[in-house]
Amino acid sequence: MKLTSVDHISYAVTDIDKVIASWTKLYGIGPWTFRENGGQDAKGRPWKIRMAFAYLGPVEIELVQCTEGRIFQSKFLDRWGEGLHHLGFFVDDVDAEVAKLAEDGATVLVHDPGRFAYVDAGGPGGAIFELMAKRS
Repeated sequence: MKLTSVDHISYAVTDIDKVIASWTKLYGIGPWTFRENGGQDAKGRPWKIRMAFAYLGPVEIELVQCTEGRIFQSKFLDRWGEGLHHLGFFVDDVDAEVAKLAEDGATVLVHDPGRFAYVDAGGPGGAIFELMAKRS
């Protein structure tokens, strides 16, 4: 795999409205759009999230706040508090890239076939990368 650009930067936050107010005032980031999502985890526990999106040039900024239950970002918030959670990259074939990365030793943390995956190379610079299907 050869990445050529960062397409998405995601932050785990505890109060999305406060972050937006601060970043808009201090850095002029915006306008923001919002989405909510929810469901049940593998054990049937409900979860809900609120997300906000803005662009800095071609890079999408995403803020994620869990409003009910626990989500993938919850462990991150417990351990490190608010902050940069992952970098995202558009790829032609999410599933093929995930298979290659797993074969090369990366840990697949979450995989929604054909749509996206979170992977972690572990070791030095251990960062979570999100591979995302290119948008039409």
